[in-house]
Amino acid sequence: IKQYLDSVKQSFLSYFVPLRFAREIEHDCVVNGQQLPKGAVLDIPAGFLHYDPQHWPEPEKFIPERFTPEAKASRHPFVYLPFGAGPRNCVGMRLAQLEIKMALMHLFHNFSIKACSDTKVPLELKSTNTLVPKNGVFVKITRREQGDHLSSAD
Repeated sequence: IKQYLDSVKQSFLSYFVPLRFAREIEHDCVVNGQQLPKGAVLDIPAGFLHYDPQHWPEPEKFIPERFTPEAKASRHPFVYLPFGAGPRNCVGMRLAQLEIKMALMHLFHNFSIKACSDTKVPLELKSTNTLVPKNGVFVKITRREQGDHLSSAD
């Protein structure tokens, strides 16, 4: 279940990139024939990478199986960047991932979450510095009774 929870978390982060990545160019350089002068700011559109159908078949669908160890090994490592990559990735990445897991476990242990009449499928997104739900996310949340356990129907 731990590995599947990790896949769910990573799939969620592919939809909602928590950070905006921008880097200042340290020296003049050429990348793919494009001149980048020293001091220019390079904005990395991680959210757009996560929705690129060249790397993600059916990118608008929530498919946790995209993040199995085998699937990750077959993909270029820089097309999934929820916390950046390389020596300047997010220093709080591990803490954030642990907090996400703890919040999900608490939520799913205590509540049942289901689609309701106001749930929009597919979810409409808008682009700000990151991709966010256009009109919010609507679901029905009910408290689980003590002794209720997760079932495959939940």
